[in-house]
Amino acid sequence: MRHTTVFSILLLLSVNPASAAMFKWTDANGNVQYGEHPPAGTSAEHIKATPEPGNSAPAASSLQQQVDALDKRLAEEAELKAESEQKEQDVENRKINCTNAKNNLEQLQLGGHRLTRMPDGNYERLEEKEKQALISKNKKAVEAFCD
Repeated sequence: MRHTTVFSILLLLSVNPASAAMFKWTDANGNVQYGEHPPAGTSAEHIKATPEPGNSAPAASSLQQQVDALDKRLAEEAELKAESEQKEQDVENRKINCTNAKNNLEQLQLGGHRLTRMPDGNYERLEEKEKQALISKNKKAVEAFCD
């Protein structure tokens, strides 16, 4: 007896309401109506039910498309963030280069025969021709890096 009751309840729960026939018709007032049973004497259009979202392959395909779109959007956002960080770094580098060029130019224009630190770390006295070349180089750097 108990097994029969459980089986009956399971059978009732497993009935798929989406499998019921659906119809579309226009009533006497011109309004479109939907229902499982059209009124007698009206021409009704049978509407095919769509499968449930959880059981359909198109939904899985759609879900994969959504995942792909999300991955693409996240990649684009990461790329934009990297570009933004690179621009910020470029601005910071320009400021540093501007400051360095101005300081170098100021030191070279002080006059006299001051010692100048060379790229290898040694200090040397520059001849006037070398000094003018460095002044010219640093003026160009100031123009390039300073706003």
